[in-house]
Amino acid sequence: MISLNLVLAGLRLGLKNRQVGEKWVSDDCSYL
Repeated sequence: MISLNLVLAGLRLGLKNRQVGEKWVSDDCSYL
């Protein structure tokens, strides 16, 4: 169960990081 919680936490962080990355890319495109 602990490992499952760690996996879910990792996926959640990954999704959050991906959203932040997309935001940075969109900001860079608008800046250019």
